[in-house]
Amino acid sequence: MNQSTQSTSPDPLIISDCFERDDNDQFNDEVTTSCQHPSSKINHQRTLATTLYLITTSLLFADQNLLAPNLSAIASEFGLDDMQRDTMLGGDIAIAFFMIGVPASFIVGCLADVLNRRSLLFLWVILIGEGACIATFWVRTYSQLYWCRALTGAAVGGALPLIYSVLGDYYASNERGWVSGAISMGCGIGISVGQGVSGLLGPKCGWRVPFIVVGIPAISCAFLVWLLVEEVPRGQADEHIIKANQRRDNMCASEQNSFEMISVTTNSSLNDCKSQKVPWRANGSKAYSKLELLGNRASPVCTSSTDGELSSYISAFGNQYLRPHCVTLKALLKCPSVILAIIQGAPGCVPWGIINTYLNDYLAADQGMSVEKSLVPTIILSSLLKSATLFILIFGIGNFAGTSIGGLARYGPRYTAVLSGGAAVTGCLPMWLMINSDPSSTIVLGVASFSAGALSAITGPIVKSTLQNVTQPNMRGQAFALLNTFDDFGRGLGPAFVALLIDKFGRRKAFNIGISGWIFCGILNGMLYFTVERDEEKAKMNAYDFYGEESSDTIEEDGSNEKVRMHIEFSSSELRRDHL
Repeated sequence: MNQSTQSTSPDPLIISDCFERDDNDQFNDEVTTSCQHPSSKINHQRTLATTLYLITTSLLFADQNLLAPNLSAIASEFGLDDMQRDTMLGGDIAIAFFMIGVPASFIVGCLADVLNRRSLLFLWVILIGEGACIATFWVRTYSQLYWCRALTGAAVGGALPLIYSVLGDYYASNERGWVSGAISMGCGIGISVGQGVSGLLGPKCGWRVPFIVVGIPAISCAFLVWLLVEEVPRGQADEHIIKANQRRDNMCASEQNSFEMISVTTNSSLNDCKSQKVPWRANGSKAYSKLELLGNRASPVCTSSTDGELSSYISAFGNQYLRPHCVTLKALLKCPSVILAIIQGAPGCVPWGIINTYLNDYLAADQGMSVEKSLVPTIILSSLLKSATLFILIFGIGNFAGTSIGGLARYGPRYTAVLSGGAAVTGCLPMWLMINSDPSSTIVLGVASFSAGALSAITGPIVKSTLQNVTQPNMRGQAFALLNTFDDFGRGLGPAFVALLIDKFGRRKAFNIGISGWIFCGILNGMLYFTVERDEEKAKMNAYDFYGEESSDTIEEDGSNEKVRMHIEFSSSELRRDHL
């Protein structure tokens, strides 16, 4: 058939993505050969990425707790009484911090599922949040402090979904436990470092200095991520996707031996059009992949501007950019394990809100301890042991140990759910002891601090590893955005809720009530025992069903009130028929 006939053929030609490779994905050509046995280059890349993300996470969580050790000093500077200190500095600023963090988390999580340049996205998130952190040094009024802390929440809220999305593509399912544990460990280290830096420098240099000390290194690490960390293809380390891709590539190779690869468009005006990348999308048990949309009706970008109206462009925008995220969200909420992993964060983070916001100041102001631990070696031991910051650091050491246990737990998905649930419930006991014990009992306080830190940290890495394993690569950004949203709900509204309880019952009783949130968190984690194994297998089967599809998938794309059906056929006879 001649060339003119080919160029005017009215039938849209559909070409599978196995014949068209995306130039933006750097590793597409080496995925199937290097993922099961990562090369030294890939090992170096993921080690570098993990290290930089870990350091940045620690600095972000250090930033989150910089106010806590110096609440009384800040209240004195702004002329606030004790009640205003707890409500305005503890409750209101916590709400503001996560008021920005929640939408930032969801927006960044959705973008992480569709953008290729995730390191650049990470840089912008950190610049916005940590820029506001550094600006806190120059605040002179409470309202300025309020808005600086609110903008800082964008970094904490937006960074975590992006980090877990990227690292989920670097590591296989059996390695994600310790990787999630390492990131959670970074959160615990950050909490301790932030409390320590603020507690040590605040009384000596002023409460503003720690914001500079933490903010500048965080931005520096974000620039290093952007400059040094290469982009990783989604699903690079998922074994079931690797096998399906190998199977598909073998089929494509066998077909290419029998005929020349076809590249035909349906209209000469389409020659200038770029291929449209349709983000991976969940649709029931199937998932959309990257397809070549050819034909005027198939691509809203290729439609002439004279033919379309505003409503058609709005419809095209919704179908191309909004609908994929809605479909992904619907698929996530159909998974019982995803729902349990997400909602456990709300009650589980209320105690963390108490620890991060009030505990250091409570030990100093109400229990009669000093805020800082002096670094002068001649200080007497009794003064050292009565340091509130010291016990927060002990809590952080326990947090480090507990995170290691949670990250290295390899008892199967069901029994790790039992471990995480049991640890959360048991963690209430040493926290209650820490809040209610005599401050002179330094040994008891030390043991309680370490135990509370260890038990409270086990749950985090297990939940995050579970969430990575029950979701597909293109869904993880949005899944962790949902998790972070519920976490922020607990961390933000938790201190505000506790502030109301403080007004009614006083600090000690209010803290005892708030710590009980770990009981509900533990129950929800324990319920994963009944769902997680089935949902992990279902996630693997869904991905393998798509990537290893032998026959044809029918995918409907709504655009300009038309449904364009795209058939992917792997037989040469079908492709030749379409060509003709």
